[in-house]
Amino acid sequence: MLSLLTHDLGKKLRFARNFLGRRMVHVNLQILYNCNFRCGICDFWKDDYRDKGRLSAAEAEIVSNKLNTIGPQIISIGGGEPMLHPELVPIVGALSRHHFPVMITNGSLVTEVLARQLWQAGMIEISVSIDYADPQKHDAQRGKPGAFAQGMAALKILHATRTHPEQRVNMISVIMDDNLDEVEPLIELCRDMGITYLVTLYSHNRGSKPAREPASNPALRLLDLKRRHRSFVALRGYLAKFPAAVSRAAPGRCHAGRNLCNIDCRGEVSFCIDRLDKPAGKILTDEMHEIATRLLESHRTNDCRDCWTSCRGSIESVLYGSQRLLNAWDYYQMTRPVPLQGRF
Repeated sequence: MLSLLTHDLGKKLRFARNFLGRRMVHVNLQILYNCNFRCGICDFWKDDYRDKGRLSAAEAEIVSNKLNTIGPQIISIGGGEPMLHPELVPIVGALSRHHFPVMITNGSLVTEVLARQLWQAGMIEISVSIDYADPQKHDAQRGKPGAFAQGMAALKILHATRTHPEQRVNMISVIMDDNLDEVEPLIELCRDMGITYLVTLYSHNRGSKPAREPASNPALRLLDLKRRHRSFVALRGYLAKFPAAVSRAAPGRCHAGRNLCNIDCRGEVSFCIDRLDKPAGKILTDEMHEIATRLLESHRTNDCRDCWTSCRGSIESVLYGSQRLLNAWDYYQMTRPVPLQGRF
C-alpha cells in the first residue's frame, strides 16, 4: 500500500486516478512456489507447485513495464516464501520504478543487510505473518520450531532499517477457528514495537484444505479491538463483512479481474490467486491490453463468492462499501508515514 503525500508524486497521482476510476490497482505476483515452512493453511509449498520454476529479474522488468501501460499498481510479492528467491532485491528494484511493491514473509530469512537492500530497492511495505501470540501454537501451525521467534526478530529488524517514513512494517494474522483470542495480545506486541497490525480472513479455496473459518461471528470482537487499539489498522468495512463470509452468505460481488489480478512465476495472468486454472494470458509474451480485456471478461462472468481475503476486501471496502469516507480514513491510517525509528 502507499501514502499519497510526498514521494514519487507523479506515480501516485496516476495511481489515485486509477483507484478513483475503479480500475486495476492491485496485482498479486508469485515470484516462485517454494517455502521453507510447511504451513497447514497453504498449498504453495506442496508438490503440485514445485515444477513451476521462478520469475527472473529480467522477466520482472517485463512485467513492470507492461503493467505500467495500464497504470501504477500495488504489487504484492508472494511465493511460497519470496525471500528464498536469489534475485529478490533486483526484482523489487524493477517493480518499484513504476509501481509500489509490498510483500508478505514468514520472517525466517530476514537479516539486517537484506532488509536494508529491500528498502533501498524501493519496497513500500513488508508484513510478517504471525497467527498466534503463543509461540508453540505458531510454530506448530508453521511446521517449524522457532518460527515465532524468527518472525518477531524480523519485525524489529525491518522496522529499524526503513529508509523512508512512507515505508511500513506490519504484523498480519490469518483469522481462523482457533486464534481469535490471540489477536489482542498480538496487537499489544505490535504497539510495543511501534508497528501496525492487520488481519486477513482464512480462505479454504485452492487445493483440499479444511474449513478453518471462525465458527462464530468474529466481526464484533475485531471491531471492538480496532476501536481500542490505534495500531490495529484494518478497514472497518472489511472486518464488518466477516460474518457474511464465514456463513458463506457472500460478502458481495467479487471485483477480481477489474480491480485486482494475479500473476504467477511463469507470467500467467489470472483474475484471482485461487483461479490459476483460468489464465487470461501470459504477460511475458501477450499484449497488456489484450490481457486486460480478458480480465474484464473474467470479472463480468465471475460468480464466485467464496473468499473475503484482504487483497480484495480492503479495495472493495473503500470503492464499494457503504461507509466509504470512514473506510477511506482507515485506508489513510493503514498507509500514512511513520517516522524513522518512530512509533505509529
